[in-house]
Amino acid sequence: MRMSSPSAAEHRSVTLGSISSTGGGGQRDAESLLRSKPMSEIRTVESETRKNIEDKKEELRQLVGTRYRDLIDSADSIVHMKSLCESISANISSIHSNIRSLSSSSSSEAKTPNLASPNPIRVNVYGIACRVKYLVDTPENIWGCLDESMFLEAAGRYMRAQHVQQRLVKLDDVDQSKLLTNFPLLEHQWQIVEGFKAQISQRSHERLLDSGLGLGAYVDALTAIAIVDELDPKGVLELFLDSRKAWVLQKLNACSGDDVVSVFCDVLSVVQVTVGEVGELFLRVLTDMPLFYKTILSTPPASQLFGGIPNPEEEVALWKSFRDNLESVMVVFDRVDISKACLGWLRECGGKIVGKVSGRYLIEAIVTGEELGSAEKLIRETIDSKDVLSGSLDWLRSVFGSEIELPWNRIRELVLADDLNLWDEIFEEAFVERMKSIIDSRFEDLAKAVNVAESVHAFSEITGEKINFQAYLNRPSTGGGVWFIEPNARKPGLIAGNKTSPEESDFQSCLTAYFGPEVSQIRDAVDHRCQSVLEDLLSFFESEKAGQRLTDLAPYVQNKCYDSVSALLADVDKEVEFLFAAMKKGNNDSEAIPPAIIIEKSLFMGRLLFALLNHSKHVPLILGSPRLWCRETMNAVSDKLASLLRQPRFGSNTPGTPDSPGKLLHTDLRKQSSLAVAALLKADEKTSPKFEELNKTMRDLCIKAHTLWIKWLSDELSAILLRDLRIDDGLSATTPLRGWEETIVKEEQGESELKISLPSLPSLYIISFLCRASEEIHRIGGHVLDKSILQKFSSSLLEKIIIIYEDFLSAREANEPQISEKGVLQILLDLRFASDVLSGGDTSTNVEQPKITMNRSAFRRKQGQQQTKSVSRGRIDGVISQLTQKLDPIDWLTYEPYLWENEKQSYLRHAVLFGFFVQLNRMYTDTSQKLPSNSESNIMPCYTVPRFKYLPISAPALSSKSTNKVSIPVTSNESSSRNSWNAFTNGEHSQTSDLDDDSSFGVASPFLQSFMQAGSRFGSILSDGQVGIFRDRSAAAMSTFGDIIPAQAAGLLSSFTTTRYE
Repeated sequence: MRMSSPSAAEHRSVTLGSISSTGGGGQRDAESLLRSKPMSEIRTVESETRKNIEDKKEELRQLVGTRYRDLIDSADSIVHMKSLCESISANISSIHSNIRSLSSSSSSEAKTPNLASPNPIRVNVYGIACRVKYLVDTPENIWGCLDESMFLEAAGRYMRAQHVQQRLVKLDDVDQSKLLTNFPLLEHQWQIVEGFKAQISQRSHERLLDSGLGLGAYVDALTAIAIVDELDPKGVLELFLDSRKAWVLQKLNACSGDDVVSVFCDVLSVVQVTVGEVGELFLRVLTDMPLFYKTILSTPPASQLFGGIPNPEEEVALWKSFRDNLESVMVVFDRVDISKACLGWLRECGGKIVGKVSGRYLIEAIVTGEELGSAEKLIRETIDSKDVLSGSLDWLRSVFGSEIELPWNRIRELVLADDLNLWDEIFEEAFVERMKSIIDSRFEDLAKAVNVAESVHAFSEITGEKINFQAYLNRPSTGGGVWFIEPNARKPGLIAGNKTSPEESDFQSCLTAYFGPEVSQIRDAVDHRCQSVLEDLLSFFESEKAGQRLTDLAPYVQNKCYDSVSALLADVDKEVEFLFAAMKKGNNDSEAIPPAIIIEKSLFMGRLLFALLNHSKHVPLILGSPRLWCRETMNAVSDKLASLLRQPRFGSNTPGTPDSPGKLLHTDLRKQSSLAVAALLKADEKTSPKFEELNKTMRDLCIKAHTLWIKWLSDELSAILLRDLRIDDGLSATTPLRGWEETIVKEEQGESELKISLPSLPSLYIISFLCRASEEIHRIGGHVLDKSILQKFSSSLLEKIIIIYEDFLSAREANEPQISEKGVLQILLDLRFASDVLSGGDTSTNVEQPKITMNRSAFRRKQGQQQTKSVSRGRIDGVISQLTQKLDPIDWLTYEPYLWENEKQSYLRHAVLFGFFVQLNRMYTDTSQKLPSNSESNIMPCYTVPRFKYLPISAPALSSKSTNKVSIPVTSNESSSRNSWNAFTNGEHSQTSDLDDDSSFGVASPFLQSFMQAGSRFGSILSDGQVGIFRDRSAAAMSTFGDIIPAQAAGLLSSFTTTRYE
């Protein structure tokens, strides 16, 4: 029918509104208008109102004229609707009467009706109708079950509907075509019911994927799937395990990286709960049926399942057949099969947990060994937790008949039938591999952090300046003159504070000043990375698997450390080779790097190698025996205990109870460290062979780096010596020279005496040559140099001296002036003195051993011991023989013993001054030293190399007053002191031998002054509380300086410094 348009409705509403507005309200408005407005305005309002009235009337006429057809159509539609409703009502009444005619009873009871009419046709038709109604009601029934998550009930209803459908299809008494004619919705209805099979299966599968439900919900879903999809118990178990694997994957994929450990714990809980539920569902223990079988096989009697259907004998038979078949399929699992299936599933899940998830390994989010240890602790707590398996406690209690303390162990015995360690099976290998990755990353960071080439370049930018050799000799020192003390080793004890002692801090500051910022930075970078590796490793060893991990990881970390440091040394070797090439190139190229800069770079390399060799704490610790790592662990525990015990107590008079927090934490810390300590103490004490190999490589490289310095310094010093030798006019003089002494020779017969003049001091240029060499050794840290470097330097200097004198003598024989007898004697003394001082590089038996196995007594051997005569000594003897041939044989026989005695005394007097060389090969230890009779024997003008009034046994150099004075800039006085040979040559001797505060000692000035003032300050230095320190340090100092100071020097040091010039 036609409906009125919206515009018509709007016009009607407007019209009605206008009509309603003309009531009493309008009259009152008119009266108020007449009272308040003048007539002119009232007339204006009246005219407007009349105009509006006319407009509304016209609008109403237009509306009626255009909408009357719609009104007529609406009326016709209403009449048609009435006729249709009457027809439908008549049809319903007809259907109702026909249905009532089929039954003599109108009872609505659910019981099978009793047919009053014996008509078999009607009875058959009624039975068919009831079955059709059963099928019609089935979708609604199943929907209700699915909404209530009653999947087993829904599956049972579906199976019974299937049996009813089979009954209808097999009807013999009624033609199938007639059946479809009378009930046309039957086929369509069965298609609807049959579609519920997939829905029941799908919803049951989805139910298995929902976590956090009770076991009963999962049993209901499993039994529904088993019925609908016709699965056997093996298929059901596989389906259940697959659903739980989906749980595991879901949790792993949802991991963001920050909560890896909690995800591991959650996934592990799923694994444990699943294994426990498998046992409760499928494992038959004693006589009780497992829960799954008990649920799927327990249903109401078949006679109660087909309500509303008359004579359901055939349906009941089909249902019983179905149940019999189901019981035959549902065979109880054998325990071995369950164990095998669970073990396979558990290992598969373990592989998923530690494998790649979305292209990454979740365990990579753990970046330190400490985090690995904490993660392991949490995971082990989860494994042993009773709360995780709380749902299976009732089942376990019914099986074992008692309370269960460790439920996972019981479930493992029942279900897995194996002594399976869940941690070992899933996590151990992955955690060990992750620890190796962490070790790799630490050493990779070290390779990135340390760039030797850049450090050398940065160092050259700081020191880069073109200077000649004389300027190089007079350059300011930057810390090479520090006299080191040994760092205090941490005293063993339970409560060791974590504060560094002042002496240790001062020692480190001295090292930093000597090494320089670049070397210290590289050494600290290597040490800190190795320390972090060791800390990670020790944290990871806090486990029950400490012994196995130690066996696996100790060689691994040692190999990695060796490879990393070896790569660093390879870079150093490459730079040293570059410096060798630059030094060769510099001789022929004006734009080449200045030799002084090359030497500074090579010394930089030497300091770097020395720092790595002797002052790296954790590299030798890692490469040493793992038993030494135990000390690091105990130190960490001791620091924690110390911080705990430093906390104030609440009551000092209250005795400590067994449950006090301090005692409990103390016990916990000791227990925590016991696992790693026990494993480390069982380790082999043998040091890794790579440690010795690495030390040898570093020592060889250190010597190689100093070889450039040795060669260049030897060449330049020998050039100065050759120049001074050539201009020495005293060698042609016939009168005694400065520094000669008269020696009284008593004749064998009679009492007559013969006075002869013989040299008692070496030439000034020889002393200058050796002093400058000693000063350069002192400048680069001679007291810490490897003795093989000093031996190599000594050998090089001695070789240069031999060549110089051989060439000099050859030139003097061919040209004038000739060398006089006095000159020959002076040269003989100079040669013997220089060869004796430098004999340490010429003796084949003086080979330095590593510090840890060094026997100091070996360096105090006497000259009388048999030593192999070297080539250099033979050449010296050849030159001496050549010189003695220039003397009268009788005179030489007279001079020889006294000349060599003077040389011995001069050697002993200069033993302290040239201690760097003398320590290499001590000579004339059986010769008694005599007081000098010549005032020019005083060696104090050579004090630019540090000497002492007293032995530095109390080490006041590192006292609190000089803590921050590591190096001091060189003053003008210091520069002038380096030219003290001019003053000594011109006779400008000091009138006092005491070294006051204005004396210059290079960078060692603040330290050496305190040493030299030690004699007057012993009372204040050694207080009562420092007696033990004095006792320890005195032995250490004597052993340190014993190689430099001869045995006879102890009583003669003051004599050397108190000799006055008259």
